[in-house]
Amino acid sequence: MTVSLRQEYVNVPGGFVCLNIYGANNKSAIPILYIHGGPGGNIESFRPMAERLAADHTVYLYNQLGCDESSHTGEESLWTPERYVEALNGVISAIGATKIHLIGRSWGAYLAAEHLLGTPKSPAISVTMISPFLSTKRWIDDAKSRVAELGEDCLEMVEQCERDNHFDGRWYKEIIERYNDNFRYRVATVEREGHFATPLKPKTASGMAVYRHMWGPSEFTCRGNLKDIDITDRLHEIKISVLLICGEFDQVRQSTCEYYRSLIPGARIAVIPDASQTSYLEEPNIFYWTLKNFYECF
Repeated sequence: MTVSLRQEYVNVPGGFVCLNIYGANNKSAIPILYIHGGPGGNIESFRPMAERLAADHTVYLYNQLGCDESSHTGEESLWTPERYVEALNGVISAIGATKIHLIGRSWGAYLAAEHLLGTPKSPAISVTMISPFLSTKRWIDDAKSRVAELGEDCLEMVEQCERDNHFDGRWYKEIIERYNDNFRYRVATVEREGHFATPLKPKTASGMAVYRHMWGPSEFTCRGNLKDIDITDRLHEIKISVLLICGEFDQVRQSTCEYYRSLIPGARIAVIPDASQTSYLEEPNIFYWTLKNFYECF
């Protein structure tokens, strides 16, 4: 299926972002805004799902500042959570919809939550949080428990590298690769029928600089300015419909999503079987119908 795609540029604090708009002529359904993970990630892995959703909805995607080749992040002093929340607010304002569905993946779920907590009159009527990052401590606990599944020697090596502050060695990099292949984008799913065989686009050089500054050298080691993030004590303030999604082999464990659900009034949870953090690629049909069934409530 071919859907229309056009682009618009939106000025945000510190620069501009390119808004990719799929299915712009779908005026009858509530539009969707996808907020990618990272920090420093990109929208590429979600494009196939955006195209599918655009059969009924207008779907908006944008690469956050510093995450593609066309935008520059500026000084490190600007690489803060507050700045990225301000940019998200600017994008939502530019879209100008009276109602909108938000989808936030990982770090994007945190940005969506901060937007909702800081914007009482937000047009958002729902938020879907994929593999949500809402607490650094819980994220690291989950990630390290997944590292341990690769072997106790892997966890010992990671913790030794952290003590030595040495992250460029061969073993640490090999653990990152094995971790990614099992819990971020499961290589075992590539040949599966119905799989969207879309390779994950590596972070750009500037995107990687943002990631290392704000987070750190890997998913399971945080040394940046997100190390103390925890908004779990405010999740009860989210008053719109919430769907939490994680994969069976996600780096964000089901128990963590269940905990977040317990804190958000009326929140729902979906666990995608035999999938990791990119469940929308690994099990696209299950993911699509999970989301469509959720949207039928509106």
